[in-house]
Amino acid sequence: MADVVPCGAGTVETTLVRAALERRGLSQVLCEGGPHLLGTLIEADAVDELCLTVSPVLEGGAAGRITAGGAQATRRMRLSHVLTAGDMLMLRYLRAGGPSSA
Repeated sequence: MADVVPCGAGTVETTLVRAALERRGLSQVLCEGGPHLLGTLIEADAVDELCLTVSPVLEGGAAGRITAGGAQATRRMRLSHVLTAGDMLMLRYLRAGGPSSA
């Protein structure tokens, strides 16, 4: 069973989503979405951590960023952890100036 909570008309408003989750006692949010969602969350200044996996695969085509949409915004991050699994590289970044994490 799931609760459907409207958070915007026409588009999802991240501030309304965050407020709805906090009212339910959910203060930490793990979000896995595409480039548009990430761009929207960065614009809303709602990203404290980024987990990024680098895979050793070369692919041609149009280059892009890991975000799309949203207004131009820059948020400084710092490397927190690096893990490897075979040829894969898994990186964990935290907001620069934020609390350290184990």
